[in-house]
Amino acid sequence: MKFLPRGYSRDIWTMFATNVVTSIGFSVSMPYLSLYLNNVLKIPMTAVGMILMVALVIGATIGIYGGELSDRMGRKWVMVRSLFIRCLIFILFGLAIMIRANIMIIVVLMIMNASLGSFFMPASQAYVADLTTEEKRISAYGLIRIGGNLGWALGPAIGGLLATLDYSYLFFFTGFCMFCASLFMLRFSRESLKLSARNGESKTTLKDIVSVTRDRKFLTFTLICLSIFIVWGQLVSPISVYSVNRVGITKSQLGILFSINGFLVVVFQYLITHLFPKRKELTALVIGALIYGVGYFTVGLADRFGLLVLSMVIITVGEMVITPASHSYASILADPKHRGRYLGFFNLSQSFGWAFGPLLGGILLDAIPGRSPVIWSVISGLAMVSAVGFLIFKKMNDRVHRS
Repeated sequence: MKFLPRGYSRDIWTMFATNVVTSIGFSVSMPYLSLYLNNVLKIPMTAVGMILMVALVIGATIGIYGGELSDRMGRKWVMVRSLFIRCLIFILFGLAIMIRANIMIIVVLMIMNASLGSFFMPASQAYVADLTTEEKRISAYGLIRIGGNLGWALGPAIGGLLATLDYSYLFFFTGFCMFCASLFMLRFSRESLKLSARNGESKTTLKDIVSVTRDRKFLTFTLICLSIFIVWGQLVSPISVYSVNRVGITKSQLGILFSINGFLVVVFQYLITHLFPKRKELTALVIGALIYGVGYFTVGLADRFGLLVLSMVIITVGEMVITPASHSYASILADPKHRGRYLGFFNLSQSFGWAFGPLLGGILLDAIPGRSPVIWSVISGLAMVSAVGFLIFKKMNDRVHRS
């Protein structure tokens, strides 16, 4: 029973439920966006990767202000507005696809969506940190991740069905999910940032926001995380295209593949989080990066659906170790007075990883034809570099604590 989630406030459970609904929406549409661009609009995968990178980089750069805004106006204030505006963006996505709009319109919508996502993420991470103790924080992030992956488990099957009808239905459904999530959070969550702690009347400059880079320990950790986030960025776009176009699985099987990823997290995330003692986040990150490397290497060996399932299982285990540990340790390193600012900068690293990941995957897919272990050996090698980086950082951190 100790591995069952309990002892959390209603607000944490509200965040959990919000993640379920939004993740259902994202998992219905986002894995199929690259397929739409590549298979319907006939855009090469390198160009698809470039488009995704540009959208995410611009969105993340704009969205770095989201963490700062959550320090000034409140976490809930930012999250509710972000969700509602994303509802409108996804409706416009569906309309653009329905009328086969120019690719530039889709790119603009992708940038807007990435910007709002970059506003939501640091606010939500700071929200969880505000409402939990340091000892319970990693398990709370694990719980929130379970909610997100419950959505990823349920959504792809819906997406696989809707994709056989028309790609536009995917985005209309996602917009509906964003609308429901915004209403749910507006009704059931409370603001976690005390009024006295807000900086609503102070003016914040770009110099204030990037002052985070003067914290060398936090900056070093964030840069190491960037490399593992680039590996993480392979999960949706490159793996989707490789699995369908190279291995030859169907779109419905692709939906099942992502559902397996989601269900594994739902069932095992809380257990895996508790396998690591408190304050052992860096150890978890070393182990998680190594598992990630093995998982992505096996993708290059897969020649049928069953072997892709095995690869997804290994990748998901690594993901379950890395995600809550990285978020928890970033919140521990953050200055409590500017937690939103710090986590906004950390989210910038995560967004850059998601941006460069699909570009790297797209370049490799275009440069290397067919089913090739070389593609995924490069990705695996990057994960191993991350593991070494986390190990060195851990040893340096342990040395400081002993001295």
